[in-house]
Amino acid sequence: SRRTIALRLRLTAARMARQTPLALETARLLAKHRAFSEVAAQGILRGLALELVMTAYDPDQLQTVWNQLEAAEQLMPEVAIEAAQRMLKLGGDVDVARTWLLPIWERMVAQPGALADAQRIHLIRVLENGFALASGAPEAAWLTRIEKAQMANPGDSALQYLAGITCMRLQLWGKAQQLLKQSLPRLQDAGLERNAWAALAELAERRGDIVASTQAWQNAAKAATT
Repeated sequence: SRRTIALRLRLTAARMARQTPLALETARLLAKHRAFSEVAAQGILRGLALELVMTAYDPDQLQTVWNQLEAAEQLMPEVAIEAAQRMLKLGGDVDVARTWLLPIWERMVAQPGALADAQRIHLIRVLENGFALASGAPEAAWLTRIEKAQMANPGDSALQYLAGITCMRLQLWGKAQQLLKQSLPRLQDAGLERNAWAALAELAERRGDIVASTQAWQNAAKAATT
């Protein structure tokens, strides 16, 4: 139809002019008019939502951008994870970042395979980054979520790793060491493997075991180069 053609032209012009809010609004209209296949529409909306997130230069602006996204866009794993990561990077509220991640976490736990491996690793890293911030220690609700997910999926090394890191932040040293050691043989991501060895090195230092600490730091360095 003429309207669809006009909207397509507006979308192209908005993208070329880097007017992301207008481009996103136009893409939504085109998606509602079924001008694209569902897969293509999802891809365009996701790309524009990510672009918008990346334009935010402080936490308040990022919150404004987030509020402008439609619910379906907020539930896109890449969008929610990127937004949460940006909130942390900009020094924003850790709890807000976790709130954005919660629906993605719940989907990952409830539907194994719902997230691609790279998305799962990205989600775990952003959660871990939040816990690493001085004021961002995991609250009881997140510890319970992580423990439940890990116990329900005992063979999932990435969840084991996250549970170990979480226990470490809560100063549950013995439990942290056990979980991190168990996760290591099956961790597929070099970054998580390096971090796990680094955490074990710190735990060994804490108990005064210099030999174990040195060995763990060496393994962390080795993982970093693979």
